[in-house]
Amino acid sequence: MSSFIEQQKKLYRSLKPCYCPALQETVHFNSTGLNHILYYRRRPRSQSEKHYRAGLIQYLVEVISGATQSVKNIKSTDPVVVTWSIQYDVKDRNNLQQKVKVILIKEGVGNVYFLSVMQRKNMNNKTKKPRQ
Repeated sequence: MSSFIEQQKKLYRSLKPCYCPALQETVHFNSTGLNHILYYRRRPRSQSEKHYRAGLIQYLVEVISGATQSVKNIKSTDPVVVTWSIQYDVKDRNNLQQKVKVILIKEGVGNVYFLSVMQRKNMNNKTKKPRQ
């Protein structure tokens, strides 16, 4: 595993629970979130995908504590599993604005946990290729 990934794993493990105003709850970080960054359906992600997702770890606390709105999705009712999608604009190293989307999950009456992170694509710039 690359030193960058190891560095990001260390950063993830150092994250402390933080308050999310969008959910009005404290969000915790566990191994499930880190595993989702590195694996998909128990298979390792590609090296480029790992780097892309691990690079977003540095923005997690900023996104969670800065987001004011969330989209709720009930996955199952027995036991109750709820996910939320939140997004927030962060500035990267080049001082450019980028939208980062975070997925949070709560199972039953337990705590809310971080599940996934991704860069939000700009939906307005999508162009459809004409069919031939």
